[in-house]
Amino acid sequence: MRTTSEGTGLPLAIAAHVPAFAMRMGAGFLRFLGTRRTGVRTFREALLAGGMPADFADRLARNYQDAGSIVTFLHRAASSRSR
Repeated sequence: MRTTSEGTGLPLAIAAHVPAFAMRMGAGFLRFLGTRRTGVRTFREALLAGGMPADFADRLARNYQDAGSIVTFLHRAASSRSR
């Protein structure tokens, strides 16, 4: 019986590219998190510099951080999809 590898080209090509794709996505996600963290910190500092009380500035900064959370975004998308 003779075996051929004609049908294994596409799955093998996909399997070879998945690790590189995952690393690029992970690096992009980590860059996003760093940028988001810096933005939240800058936002909080600007609120404090403008004279806002610290507890209110903290609460607004937390809400600003949650608005950019991918986990929160996915959770909201999933819950709105199930309605």
